[in-house]
Amino acid sequence: MARHLANPFIATVYVLYMAGMGTCMGSVMTSALRTLADNQQTEGNAILNTLQQFAGAVGTSLSAVVVAQSQTYLAGSQAYTTTTAVGTQNAFIMLTVFATVIWFSYFKVVK
Repeated sequence: MARHLANPFIATVYVLYMAGMGTCMGSVMTSALRTLADNQQTEGNAILNTLQQFAGAVGTSLSAVVVAQSQTYLAGSQAYTTTTAVGTQNAFIMLTVFATVIWFSYFKVVK
């Protein structure tokens, strides 16, 4: 299904995703920093921002590895654009699994 999505649909999903990130990240960081003492909040803010950037870099790197491995594995049997599409689909499945695990972990911890 992923190979047949229209560009406007992908852009709409991305805009909705980023709007959700923008609305929740401030609240999450505020809630996390409230648990710290006043003299530790600057360090907590730095740690949260660093972890957010690190997690984004790791996610991007893992996705790139999945796409590259799919291109290498399927190089002889399919066209290059098809192998990229398959690799992107595999990366999307991997990220969906990660998101599902994080979602259930969140509800298990927060209750």
